[in-house]
Amino acid sequence: GVLGCLNLVQVSAEGVMENNASNNVEVAGGNNPGGGYLHLSVVMAMGRKYINVDTTTKDGIERAKVLALGSSGMADVVYSSLLQDVSSLFTTLNQARMFVLLRHPVEREMARFRYLRRGNSERTKLNDWQRGNLQDMSYVEYAKSEFARDNWMTRELVNKRCIDGKGEDGRECSPLDDKDVHTAKEILRRKALIGLYSDIMGAVQHYGRYFGWEAQKGRSFEDATMFCFQNHILEGIRKDALGGKDLDPNDAMEHSDAYVALMEKNRFDFELFTYAQTLYKYQIELS
Repeated sequence: GVLGCLNLVQVSAEGVMENNASNNVEVAGGNNPGGGYLHLSVVMAMGRKYINVDTTTKDGIERAKVLALGSSGMADVVYSSLLQDVSSLFTTLNQARMFVLLRHPVEREMARFRYLRRGNSERTKLNDWQRGNLQDMSYVEYAKSEFARDNWMTRELVNKRCIDGKGEDGRECSPLDDKDVHTAKEILRRKALIGLYSDIMGAVQHYGRYFGWEAQKGRSFEDATMFCFQNHILEGIRKDALGGKDLDPNDAMEHSDAYVALMEKNRFDFELFTYAQTLYKYQIELS
């Protein structure tokens, strides 16, 4: 990730990817025949440091809990979209601070569509049938399908997940209301350090100022660091484009059928995103 430019020890899927596991360089925590997976260790992937647990899945988070990741002091940054689950890694004695990078919900869902179409199954967790369906879809078809998420951010914050049209209990998704979006806003206001995808460089600098990463790592945001950030961002843009190479770009434009359909599915997330834009400006002014 971009924060690897600061030599931070990160926790995400990268630390347990199969193509990394057989080529790990253990730099902390020792070795054992299972690649160090029976205990926490720091592994190298693409020149970056990662802990060998995956906090992007429920099973990975459970494993991280068993291995006491939260109290280990080994990680600088933990990535996860499973807020309710990953928060269980931490306690009042071993606290964490949530920081988020928010994107317009329609742009987010369209980018997710492109990612699901190009990503390998190990990362996307899709089966062959799902992957085949997505490959054949247009933006409009995706927007009207169950693959397109319904107010994902609001649901995650208030613990009302909806996956492929069903709740975690397999039943119909719980409906959202104005009280839910108010609760989500309060969680962001009280608990989160806000960043915006539309100002990703400013967001990274905002995170750095708050957490004091420059001082801790002996690295300020000098030209070389900013160049590293820019390279990672440009690489992300390049990969994003690969997923949409055979899609009609006009279908992704504002006011298109796909755009309108995704806005209808994500009206609470749009309200939350608009509020987060105000929070971001406020936090920047205070930093």
